[in-house]
Amino acid sequence: MQGFPKKIGAIHQTRALAVESQAAPVIGPGGRFAASMSAAGRRLAEGQVRLERPSDVLPALARPIVNLRHFPRLTAGQHDSPAVHELTMSILDNPRVANTWLGEGKVDFLPAPGEELADPAPQRTGIGFRGSLSYTVSDLRILT
Repeated sequence: MQGFPKKIGAIHQTRALAVESQAAPVIGPGGRFAASMSAAGRRLAEGQVRLERPSDVLPALARPIVNLRHFPRLTAGQHDSPAVHELTMSILDNPRVANTWLGEGKVDFLPAPGEELADPAPQRTGIGFRGSLSYTVSDLRILT
């Protein structure tokens, strides 16, 4: 499920280059990729994947992409009656993946003052993946 909360932050991730070198990560068995996310100078999340095997599918596309669209009313006395509050599923056209690898994944959400991200801590981490993805959202199905 995605919610797209708006927050100014920074994301840093391992990048692979088209030219192999001793400094570049391996896109293949044993390759390791990592990423971190921060906001207001505090690291909030970090993830890692160790590549094991290639795949023709991207696990992220095996499940529906669901979003909560919520637009509150700013009119006094109407804050509890949002203008839009609906669960939607994205309808995708032409999803394509390339150079996808699967492997052992790990994700951590780190505690920070004033942040709630770490509160529902992951109980387990499934498979990790690294690859390229392209799709077009052509429509939305309203779920609620």
